[in-house]
Amino acid sequence: MFLRGIWFGLLLLLAPAWGAEPTLILVSLDAFRWDYLEKYSAETPHLRALAADGVRAEHLVSCYPSSTFPNHYSIATGLRPEHHGIVDNHFFDPALGAAFNYRSHECAVDGRWWGGEPIWITAVKQGRRSACMFWPGSEAEIAGAKPTFNQAFDGRLTCSQRVDGLLAWLGLPAAQRPTCCTLYFDVVDHAGHDFGPDAPETAAAVRDVDVAIDRLLAGLAARGLRDTTNLVIISDHGMTATVPDGYVYLDDLVDLAAVQGDFTGTQAGLRPRSGTAAELVAKIRKAQPAHVQVYLRGDVPESLHYRDNPRIPPVLLLAEEGWEVSTREYVARRRRPERGDHGYDPALKSMWATFIADGPAFRHGTVLPPFENIQVYNLLCAVLGLRPAPNDGDDRLVRSALTAPN
Repeated sequence: MFLRGIWFGLLLLLAPAWGAEPTLILVSLDAFRWDYLEKYSAETPHLRALAADGVRAEHLVSCYPSSTFPNHYSIATGLRPEHHGIVDNHFFDPALGAAFNYRSHECAVDGRWWGGEPIWITAVKQGRRSACMFWPGSEAEIAGAKPTFNQAFDGRLTCSQRVDGLLAWLGLPAAQRPTCCTLYFDVVDHAGHDFGPDAPETAAAVRDVDVAIDRLLAGLAARGLRDTTNLVIISDHGMTATVPDGYVYLDDLVDLAAVQGDFTGTQAGLRPRSGTAAELVAKIRKAQPAHVQVYLRGDVPESLHYRDNPRIPPVLLLAEEGWEVSTREYVARRRRPERGDHGYDPALKSMWATFIADGPAFRHGTVLPPFENIQVYNLLCAVLGLRPAPNDGDDRLVRSALTAPN
């Protein structure tokens, strides 16, 4: 983790250049792969215009696993999953003796699951108003605080309704208006899973979020906020086409009754009910499974930064790109197979994500080399003039993306 005192002075110098209380909107386009701007260029005129005017990354590097909840929370906190504790969309906490499920409202509002300090809490703790139109972790009380305004997740809300909800908060009088905001769209992710990254349905979803961005920009302009608002538009991961019938079945490798399965999918996490983790790994390897790598937690490649948390199970099976680890029973009752998936090694090109930033705080016409999404939290703090909480990032993105003070 970085030493805040070394470079926090830079943030204090920069913030006055953009106004005493700058506004920032962090927008997530879930599963908007790094190449969708060009791949679907006809569907993305507004996003491409923002990318051309402001700052764009060649691509953004996700944390492992390249899944929704771990990466959204890494973006918001600057911490890797092994440090903030959201180690997958599903996982088990041995200390709590309980399982986390990303679809559970009880988990969403329980601050015990959520480590670190997300940007909307950093803002509130330093006297600013924040508003979350969805974001993993935003419904919980964290570090004794909650966002000033918050909408509990409702997947039925359309892209337009989500934009309008945020704009309603931004239409409040200046003394009540939030200046640190989040906005989340998941239609591209759903289309990518259901139809694959190359499908016309995915192109249509990309067009939907581009239209929503235009609606947001128009709403800001109508409220006199367009020229003073900074936008960071980001995705959590990419998407790859799955292999038809590309399943590695746990049933063929272990006695399912002898293990606790914390999660399955692009990776599987197991806890032995008897014997040792090393013995379980040896047994699985003896079966010589194809399309999967088997590790003890302590032997997971260092590049994945996925060892240092007891919520990470002691035995991990990491699937090859396009494959999944599952059980025969689960696959048999699945409504229909997914044609796209993510969660794989972030080094894979298909897992690369998108980063666009535009507004008075940002440089113009700038393309940055790839960087990890743990760097984004410090950038958000810099734009807002906030002192960052301890995190795994540093000041490199701040220095390369922001304009110099006047």
